Amino acid sequence: MHLVPLDLLQISPLRPSAPLPWPSASAVALARSVGFVDPVTVRPPAATGPQRYEILTGLKHWLLAQRAALPTLAVQVREPLSDAQASQLILLDAGHEAANSIAVARMIQTEVAQGKSITAAGRALGLSRTEASHRLRLLQLASSVQARIAAGQLEMGKARPLVGLPASVQLELVQRLAWEKLNTRQVEALAKAYKHPGKNGSAHAEATSSLPAKDPNLVRLESELAERLGTRVTLAYGGQGRGQLVIDFDTLEILDGVLERLGYGP
Repeated sequence: MHLVPLDLLQISPLRPSAPLPWPSASAVALARSVGFVDPVTVRPPAATGPQRYEILTGLKHWLLAQRAALPTLAVQVREPLSDAQASQLILLDAGHEAANSIAVARMIQTEVAQGKSITAAGRALGLSRTEASHRLRLLQLASSVQARIAAGQLEMGKARPLVGLPASVQLELVQRLAWEKLNTRQVEALAKAYKHPGKNGSAHAEATSSLPAKDPNLVRLESELAERLGTRVTLAYGGQGRGQLVIDFDTLEILDGVLERLGYGP
């Protein structure tokens, strides 16, 4: 373990996108008074690019040292580490639980692209081949759905049935499961109905038979808004005065038309 200037440390490019864990004012005051913060774990600089150590764990300590205006920080250098091993350390660090299935899926995808099998890539992260495959399939979801999984707003088990559906249908079902409190089996039934519609829509009717009936006032308002805006409109009400209004558009021309009807035209 040795001291390294703060400007020779950098956030790892493997770190999932998330707010930085900036320290509180009291933590900064304490660090200034004692002149020391806990060490961080890093790996050496890459052969190319900026010659800075890549932070694996203890990112919050590096941010604290910056706010406290400390010139150096104690580091523990770990080498050699593969990207998969480094990513696992980052995920297990404070604020990055391994439950972020999208981040894990991207790590597996990177390892597979570099020539590893799904089994080997999954094993490096403590996953079976089946578990690794399930996470890889999540990357086939619409980006907005992936973002909800990464943010902890959507469970992986409820998202998996949506793979293979059009992006607009995925978003519609995600909204429904959130506001109508659908369970995994209901989501699976709805997704199956969209993928394999029965004769005269019987499969869809069967899938939706156990779902809470949508307020007819919302249905009427959806229809009126859709007619006025010239595109599909979805309303979801979750009670307590909260809900969502989603306006669909398939092309920029449709979006321009919607904006014009809303008074945002040139």
